[in-house]
Amino acid sequence: MPRARLFVFALFVSLLCGCSGVRLAYNNADTALRWMADGYLDFEPPQAYDFNTRLAHFHAWHRRQELPRYSELMASASDKLADGLTREELLWAWDSVNARMRAAAGQAAPEMAAVLASLSADQIVHLEKKFADTNEEFFKKQVKGGEPEQRKRRMKRNLEWLNDIFGDLSDAQEERLRALSDALPLLYTLRLSDRVRWQKEIVAMIRQHRGAAELGPRLAHWIAHWEGGRAPEYQRLTLAHREQYVEMLLEMDKGMTPKQREHAVTRLRRYAEDFRALAEEGKPARPGS
Repeated sequence: MPRARLFVFALFVSLLCGCSGVRLAYNNADTALRWMADGYLDFEPPQAYDFNTRLAHFHAWHRRQELPRYSELMASASDKLADGLTREELLWAWDSVNARMRAAAGQAAPEMAAVLASLSADQIVHLEKKFADTNEEFFKKQVKGGEPEQRKRRMKRNLEWLNDIFGDLSDAQEERLRALSDALPLLYTLRLSDRVRWQKEIVAMIRQHRGAAELGPRLAHWIAHWEGGRAPEYQRLTLAHREQYVEMLLEMDKGMTPKQREHAVTRLRRYAEDFRALAEEGKPARPGS
């Protein structure tokens, strides 16, 4: 999951909100997750009920505990962006978002272990087939066409989210972005191999540990250390990609106009306000209110 974390997090939020807004998307995220989980695991009715109950508990925890942290992160990021970014600030963003992702995954691990431990042999086979289908889709969208097409698609994605965050880039800015983006290492083929690797690890874990009490700690450990099984070449290029991506963002940040910077700062502050409001929605009503 290598990313320039601050900007990818902002991108995630912008994609999440779409035309409906962050609040509406977040409030309906549990519905999307239920549909996705059933697609992967093909629940029986009792399993679906159990999953939905556990998901509701997790969603309540996430709203109460994590959304205030998201709000603080976006507010702090907007302050840092206002006067121009530094390498240290981008690495802070990367580590901060990574910490929030791991916190959520760690909280979900015991609940997911209980669900995964209930899967039948047929359901595990269904999961393997779903993994294979998504890998085929990943190949078509990310790998197919070789390096020229991979660079073209990556440039399109980079341009779309920079336009979204900063406002429309000028022709000169777009050309600079193209040169910087094209120089980044291409990871898609290696990333596909790594997807297959960690999917196999998950399936093997589920098959080997059939009780929630046994699977839970192993799943939590895997979540904390899932990157440890990466191939050395993928690990090396992932680190190189991160360093070059940070440099690319710093270079692009230097060329932003005051209007573009104001656009980005306003957007991040709006996200901070949305996360704060969502967290408030989860608080119990005061007596007499």
